[in-house]
Amino acid sequence: MGEFFGTTRVPFDLFGPVHLVSIGAVAVVGVCLVRAGLAADERGRRRLRAALSLTIFLFLLSRHLWKAGTGLWAVQTDLPLHLCSAMAWVTIFGLWTRHPRALRLMYFLGVAGAVQALLTPDGEFGVAHFTFFESLGSHGAVVIAGVWAVMVEDYRPTARDPWIAFGLLNLYAAVVFPLNRLLGSNFLYLIEKPAGPTILDFFPGWPWYILLIEPVAIGLFLALRLPFRNPAAD
Repeated sequence: MGEFFGTTRVPFDLFGPVHLVSIGAVAVVGVCLVRAGLAADERGRRRLRAALSLTIFLFLLSRHLWKAGTGLWAVQTDLPLHLCSAMAWVTIFGLWTRHPRALRLMYFLGVAGAVQALLTPDGEFGVAHFTFFESLGSHGAVVIAGVWAVMVEDYRPTARDPWIAFGLLNLYAAVVFPLNRLLGSNFLYLIEKPAGPTILDFFPGWPWYILLIEPVAIGLFLALRLPFRNPAAD
């Protein structure tokens, strides 16, 4: 138990058995939850939305409590300014309110961002550690909620929505960048690449990877829109 909640850093087994099984478990839970939502009446859906939002909140809270308890919590790393951290709070809001703008962000920014984190999670302490399962759980819940938005809540992305999401992402980055300079932080990885393996490893150093990730981002958003494309309307 001490190692599970400890602070000893060990190598992360990327796409190893534990990682792959965990991704599979998230997929199974997501399918079951969406199917339950489709079969439920509004009262049942309300309970499922509440359960999903509470799950995300508890994951977030547990991470902050653990970091505070181990003395690792810091303004430079733990303010909710990373995309997935911000989207976790947007997702909680969207599940409670079902506001169309929140559902749009849940689908485009939530799914696109959190899927990347599922594939390359926070593995600083290895796969047999609390932070690995917290990261898989919280990001998995955000992805599930984004899929819930289009499958259960009947949000249908329009042709403009990928571009709106892309514009909001860039606006958010423009706000976070000076905060990074002020705080000495690296939120959104706008100052340097993350230490662990990510898609950014395929790009050159700062600032070029920021510019080159732009077409990747809009490509992901357009791909998410593709299942809902109506050639006659578009």
